[in-house]
Amino acid sequence: MSPGGRIDPADHLARPWRVHALAAAEGLALHDVWEVATPLPAGVPLARWVEAFRGERWSAATRALLAIRWWLGRRFGWGRGRAGFVPIYQEPEEQLSRIENRTVTGFLHLSLVERRPRLAVYVRPHGGLGRAYMRLIEPFRRRVVYPALLAAGARAVRRLAPR
Repeated sequence: MSPGGRIDPADHLARPWRVHALAAAEGLALHDVWEVATPLPAGVPLARWVEAFRGERWSAATRALLAIRWWLGRRFGWGRGRAGFVPIYQEPEEQLSRIENRTVTGFLHLSLVERRPRLAVYVRPHGGLGRAYMRLIEPFRRRVVYPALLAAGARAVRRLAPR
């Protein structure tokens, strides 16, 4: 079973999510939308999936990439600003968290569409450093990080399925 895949951004933008207005107000653009292939069981709310998802272990490759990013961030001061993602709002069908540092301001939007969890990323790079950083990490995000997150999301769905 596939852990999910990339979704056409137009589908995400056509939905009446609150995030659209907040992203526009902050100058963030939709960067990616990915969907977990496994639908949530009936009656399981998005918030419960998010809780299970956060409890999943990430792949070794993803953990290594994040460790390198955190090390570089400390070394070069890229991490200045808020530490980690800060929750903005939580509704039955969508949740939004925000991160800001010297390289980017970003939103992580988690939503539920036809019982399938989705992850959308909105980004505003900070100057030349932010644009260079986004170009540098792009292949790693698409080939390592997002597939690992989708696999973790699918495992979380399976853990929530009635036995």
